[in-house]
Amino acid sequence: MSKIWEFIRNSFTATLRGEFLLRLRFDRWFLHIIYFFVLCALNIWLTLEIEQTMLDQERNKARLEELKIYHAQKTCELVSLDRLSTVEELLEKSGSALTVPEKPADRIK
Repeated sequence: MSKIWEFIRNSFTATLRGEFLLRLRFDRWFLHIIYFFVLCALNIWLTLEIEQTMLDQERNKARLEELKIYHAQKTCELVSLDRLSTVEELLEKSGSALTVPEKPADRIK
């Protein structure tokens, strides 16, 4: 039992001194460990960027739908203003002397 406690105590003191990884001979794999952590950090960063792009895309889709509805409403309003009866009513309300022509316009050649 004393060997176990001695091993734990030695491991703890080695950890505090920064020698634990050296005792386990991790110095041979140091570059590989650094490379692994860089790849993990890069993977996390790219995942976050992809999620942000997808959120932007969803927001843009919602905005596009709103603009399509707005466009359809304005098109409907313009079509209703294009009717001859609507134009006559607007001219009468504004007190204009303009009226609908009695004969079609002549073409000049």
